[in-house]
Amino acid sequence: MNIVGKVTGRIRDFIYRQKHNYRVGVAHFSANRFLAGLTSQYSAIYTVGLGADSVQLGSLSSVVGAVTALISTPVGWLMDRHGIKRFFLLAIVLTAGGSLLYALAPDWRFLVAAAILASIAVNLSNTGCRVICADSVQSKDRVTAQNVCSALASIAGMISPLVSAYLVTVFGGITVEGIRPLYYLQFAGYGLIFLLVVVQLREPQRGQLADAEPRFGFIADFRHLFDGRENLWRWIAISALTSFSMAMF
Repeated sequence: MNIVGKVTGRIRDFIYRQKHNYRVGVAHFSANRFLAGLTSQYSAIYTVGLGADSVQLGSLSSVVGAVTALISTPVGWLMDRHGIKRFFLLAIVLTAGGSLLYALAPDWRFLVAAAILASIAVNLSNTGCRVICADSVQSKDRVTAQNVCSALASIAGMISPLVSAYLVTVFGGITVEGIRPLYYLQFAGYGLIFLLVVVQLREPQRGQLADAEPRFGFIADFRHLFDGRENLWRWIAISALTSFSMAMF
């Protein structure tokens, strides 16, 4: 028990040693993981319950993957040009909108729009989290900061399925109407996260500096980015292969 107390104390001290934005980012990421975990184990059951068959369920996942691939590059470019906070807030709004569509959906087809919103939101949120973490911690603490954030979010993600299992039982069991209230709770939770970010998050310095750089346009900026950077190409190829293999599971 003493060891647990020491580890907890060190984590707490580490978090409070970092900039304010890092603490906001950790709170956001952990809360986001908790809310996402409320429905993650029931989403396929919910979709099938609304009328989708196995082919349609797979097609929905493919659409989400395609949208994610299409927007990944422009999302980063837009954040560099226009700042992080506004897109971070947009991610929360889109996530909340997706949850509301899930909650209101009378048919599985409504979930296509909800899944697209969610995939855009995840891309925006993950990009924003990485930038905020990089801006808020010193280079020597960067890996530790990422691991602490992931560990706390994982704990939140471990708790949420237990909470959702209890709630689904209370709401009527593993049926469409028993699962539906979870999406309403998600929607309300994302509203609270939005207020937290609006009040507490400060625009990272990187976003402010990027705005002062010369603007060449979308295509020209990426040509400039990749020019003479062979290691960057290798990293992208490795990331793509890793993501493909993971997606098969």
